[in-house]
Amino acid sequence: MTRESRFTVVAALAAVLAMGTPGLPPGRTADAAARKMAMILPGSIQDADFNTVGYVALQDVARSYDVQVAYSESVAVVDAERVSREYIAAGYDVIAYHGGQFPTIMRKLAAQFPNVVFIAEASGPLPDTPPNAWVLARKWHHGYYALGALGALATRTNKIGFVGGVRIPDVIASTNAVYQALKDHNPQAQLVWNHTGDFNDGVKNRQTAEAQIAAGADFIITFVNLGVYGVAEAAKAAPKTVLLTTFMTEKWDVAPKNFAGSLLANFSTPYKHIVDRILKGERTGYYEMRPGTGMELSELRNVSPDAAARARAVFKDVVAGKPIPEITDRVLAP
Repeated sequence: MTRESRFTVVAALAAVLAMGTPGLPPGRTADAAARKMAMILPGSIQDADFNTVGYVALQDVARSYDVQVAYSESVAVVDAERVSREYIAAGYDVIAYHGGQFPTIMRKLAAQFPNVVFIAEASGPLPDTPPNAWVLARKWHHGYYALGALGALATRTNKIGFVGGVRIPDVIASTNAVYQALKDHNPQAQLVWNHTGDFNDGVKNRQTAEAQIAAGADFIITFVNLGVYGVAEAAKAAPKTVLLTTFMTEKWDVAPKNFAGSLLANFSTPYKHIVDRILKGERTGYYEMRPGTGMELSELRNVSPDAAARARAVFKDVVAGKPIPEITDRVLAP
């Protein structure tokens, strides 16, 4: 995240604290909007990560359209149905689930409330999508191919680390995209990868990064959320220079001398597109979030100008449609 983007997030978080009604835009009465949209978030909107960017997207929708918005944060899967029903009973006719944990609940409620439009996030098309549901598909592996190219071009040891969280299709596909980038841009480079089983455990992810550094990795690509702070601590404590990347938001100030770049998530782009279509009467649809449509490459730091320029060129190729294999059932790297 650029410094300007970080200030935007901070300002947005400050704004929500000033609202009398959670999620209601300042100056708008509770019954002024033509439509009412609620977002269910699995974590805190102050995490400066996945939930923050979802919250910011919701506020951008409120500023762009005549839509009253509200949100519930830190909602567990077991509570999501109850929270959704409360919003529907209060007249909310667009329910968005910011997270891939909720498709079963979405399908159940969509069948019971045909006049409500639901938005579900996933890694691709959802089978049996109801006629009153939109799918927002997040193709992270496309962006991770560019991060892999950056690592391939910046490494001095020819060993790239990958620290992923839970072993889900998104993480597996992104691991394989990095592996493919290494083969394409530095065939001498090896991938040292681990899936820790937790996106947010700083201790577990630090220990994993330390083991990768001990194995020779000098560039670590992360697919974790709050766990990235543990990876950053491992990089800063390393006896040699170790660079790392993040995703969702930049977090460069956590490790200024070790930060190389980030795959930034701008959920405002897909959510505004989907809400615009809903307001025009399109009750179902499919939107792919990928580089150029909700994912961007941050400013690149601590790498050579040549590596940065070539990595940006790779990202542009991906935006232009370069095919990236999506392998979600196994990791190809030995």
